[in-house]
This record gives sequence, C-alpha cells and structure tokens, in this order.
Amino acid sequence: MPNLLLIAFIITGVAIAVMAGVLVWLIRAHLKLKYNYRVLTDIIDGINNDIAGMCSAALKVNSRLASTDEHFNELIAKISEYQENAHSSNPYSGDIRKIRSGATVDELMQASGLSHDEAALLIRLHGSKTQS
Repeated sequence: MPNLLLIAFIITGVAIAVMAGVLVWLIRAHLKLKYNYRVLTDIIDGINNDIAGMCSAALKVNSRLASTDEHFNELIAKISEYQENAHSSNPYSGDIRKIRSGATVDELMQASGLSHDEAALLIRLHGSKTQS
C-alpha cells in the first residue's frame, strides 16, 4: 500500500507540474494576445483619425472647387458679354469675317460699299499674311 500511495503522489505531482506548465504557457499567450490587441487598436485609431482628416480635407477641396467653378462661370459670362458687345459695337465685324474667309478688295467694295482705301486697309489689318 505504501508503494501505491507513493505512485499516486508521483502521478499527482507530475500532473500538477504539467498543469502549472500549461498555465504558465496560457498566461504568456494571453499577455501576448493582449499586447497585440492594444497595438492593433492603436493602429485602427490612427487609421480612423487619418480617414477623418481626409474627409475634412475633401470637404474643403469640394467647397473650393465649387467657388472656383462659380467664379469661372462668371468670368465666362463676362467674356461672352464683352465679345458680344465688341462685335456689335464694331461696324466692320462682318467685313473682318469676310476678309478672314478670303474676300478680296473688290468683293468688299461691292458687298459692303467700302471705298478702295478702306477695303485695302481692312485686308492689310485683318487678312492673312499670304493675302497681302
């Protein structure tokens, strides 16, 4: 019987030692997982902050683009208005278009009732280099 009791104590001791080893291993694994969780949480928080910053910057860029677009459209309207006024205030605008199409002095004199000198001057000013 004493041998049986000794064997039971030995088996119990070995089982306790194995369980203690497994417990130590589990505690270390738990601490490692806890550390990795903290690191990943910090990374995710940083990414969330970056995304929030990018969204804020995108909104600012969008508002700047919208105001620039409005300003651009205003400028286009002013340029169009200026060109319309310039064309309507220039009595020779139709003649200049004819000259750019290749009209000659005689054609201008007949179509517009210009004098020879007026037609020649307009061709010299607005005609292409090959017409002169």
